[in-house]
Amino acid sequence: MRNEREGAKEARREIRRYQEHINSPRLCPDQCYRLASPTYALVCHVNQVTGLFLSKNYYVIPIFLQRAHATLLELKAERVSEPYRKLVEQYLSHIAHFIVDFPCLAEDERQAAHYIPPALLALMPEALPEDLLMEGEF
Repeated sequence: MRNEREGAKEARREIRRYQEHINSPRLCPDQCYRLASPTYALVCHVNQVTGLFLSKNYYVIPIFLQRAHATLLELKAERVSEPYRKLVEQYLSHIAHFIVDFPCLAEDERQAAHYIPPALLALMPEALPEDLLMEGEF
């Protein structure tokens, strides 16, 4: 039987791998850091999820998972490349599964998990695609 603590460590390691690539200049949408860019909100929501996760402020993460996912669905294909879209979907799915699978919400905070989009929980988290790794990048 697998130790839950060991499962959380493995999940954190994989999430960390995604976090190392989520803002890669070769993946992020063009001009995504400009306020007027349609992709600005997506990148901000994803980065907010990252900051909250790193700070272990899990209670608020489901709200930003919902916002990031909704924004991703609203963006046209030409605004967000398919590799970045897949990376973000998988990253958000990893975070969503972590929140649900491991006891990181206090009993009185568990209702926050209802904000997690079911589509993110329906995705099976995958390992970071090897084609995203570039030698010497990180």
